[in-house]
Amino acid sequence: FGYNRGDDILKGLQERVEVLKQANQSVDGWKSLIPDDGKEGTYSRHDILVVRHKAIYLIKGYLIAMKKMNQHNWGTCCKMASAELSPLGLTKFGGVAVASWNAHFRIDNKFPHPVRLTRTGERETNHFVRIFEYFPQAKEMFLEIANENKHQLTGKFMLEQFKEKILPTLERDSRDKGCFNDGTKPQKMLMKMLTKTPSEASVVKWMRQLNIEWDQYTTMRGRGSYLSQRMAEAWAAGKYANRRPKGQGLKKGQTQDPDIVEDDMQALDNEEINIADLM
Repeated sequence: FGYNRGDDILKGLQERVEVLKQANQSVDGWKSLIPDDGKEGTYSRHDILVVRHKAIYLIKGYLIAMKKMNQHNWGTCCKMASAELSPLGLTKFGGVAVASWNAHFRIDNKFPHPVRLTRTGERETNHFVRIFEYFPQAKEMFLEIANENKHQLTGKFMLEQFKEKILPTLERDSRDKGCFNDGTKPQKMLMKMLTKTPSEASVVKWMRQLNIEWDQYTTMRGRGSYLSQRMAEAWAAGKYANRRPKGQGLKKGQTQDPDIVEDDMQALDNEEINIADLM
């Protein structure tokens, strides 16, 4: 645990527990558990969630250790903490991970930054970081488009908007300023984007990093939703042409008119069935 011989280990662990509790006691409590070097603004919502969950896991590990250290070693205590907390819906971490956090946390009561924030040299997280650093206007446009189209927001939609609106705007502005394709890093990045646009998966990652909320799994219902639009497109394409109009369906307990059934069967006999439509 990093204590010297003769130190009160139980007291020391209890003090660490109190420090770790701060992560979940206030909105900004998690900031007290990361290095104070001004990088907290680069943390995504997922990064913040991980810090909070790390604190909970490590607290549980310390509490088990204080009770059963004479019976189990630290690694076993961490495995027990993982086994108890993982089923509760927290981010799943194994005992090895919990034990490794203690090795960092015991130094100065801080968790290290995510790996992507500690790389040396030019930030190489992904093209998103650099394109929005080089062209702040692109970030503003991206957020504005997302906020104005929450009812139809998907990764595919934002990719189309990026290709059709944002990139052409950046190219036009660069040409107006006389710097288009001048060999600088921003222009090299822009040329690369114009030549090969990012994938939909990359755009979805950008949306997450910008903390944009959207109906990722198209579960939203109601007029104007993504699902509603897809249904409207299907109706327009004639996929439900044979369905009865709203309000003209069978009532509960009502049987279908035999004459209608016969007419429907005759219509099916006369209709050419396209196997591809059935797949």
